[in-house]
Amino acid sequence: MAAILIVAAIVVAAFVTIGSPGHARAEALDRQRVSDLGDLAAELHEDYDARPLPAALPQPRRDPVSGKPYEYRRSGDNRYHLCATFELPTPPEQRTGMDVNTFWRHPAGRFCYTLDAGNRVESTL
Repeated sequence: MAAILIVAAIVVAAFVTIGSPGHARAEALDRQRVSDLGDLAAELHEDYDARPLPAALPQPRRDPVSGKPYEYRRSGDNRYHLCATFELPTPPEQRTGMDVNTFWRHPAGRFCYTLDAGNRVESTL
């Protein structure tokens, strides 16, 4: 009986410390979304920094869960929006600091980043 209680306590402590498997999966999917958007932005900045952006993405990337293309909207010759739907807000340990990843912070739900192809964007992950 004591062994069962100890195992149960360890399992509970693990969930409290690292979160549930579902939470870990949601974080991984959101990291993939951020990586996809960062790669898209880097490609757009590399290909279109000296000329107007395309009206639509030539090779759209897709959300890892829904399979739908990430939203891209041009809002000027060099300005555009990239949008995705995130399952969770950016984890607290990624919300502060001065590295390139701080730009890619997001809340849970649909969120759009506004970018300018005239500015350099680094790959995020």
